[in-house]
Amino acid sequence: MPILRALIAAILLTALYASAQSPQNLYSATSGDVSLSSSGMNFTIQQPATNGKTVTLVSALVYCGVACNITQAINGAAATATAGTASALSSFAPAALATIWTASNVGTGTPAGGILHLAGGAGTERTLDMSSVVLRNNGTSSNYTFTVSVITGTVNITLIWSER
Repeated sequence: MPILRALIAAILLTALYASAQSPQNLYSATSGDVSLSSSGMNFTIQQPATNGKTVTLVSALVYCGVACNITQAINGAAATATAGTASALSSFAPAALATIWTASNVGTGTPAGGILHLAGGAGTERTLDMSSVVLRNNGTSSNYTFTVSVITGTVNITLIWSER
């Protein structure tokens, strides 16, 4: 009987511990292939106005079909158009709270890192380690934006992040 009580207690403590931990859920979003004609584009991930979670960027895959420049900025004025789609990378994850904005109208933020020059074309896509970028849950001005320079060509940006 003492072993059974100890086992039940261990199971209950494990269940309580597991429920107290905040799981890390992974998400992805992409701009898809965007055809630009003498124009640039912004791709933004942004906290919701309220009840956000801590968002940690994991990686970004950036592709340009022609030579292009990519800059990054953090904490610009809130984006309000054009909404993108976030996809959970696990069937057990809840819907993402962070919002995605493709062809974003985000306001100027603080530059983050230098400029990335891509030669363009097949094999020139770049995977960026974004793991040091964290967006705390403090409203829509908590955002991160990738900006593609003015080009005539195809661009695709895919972002992976976690929410906790």
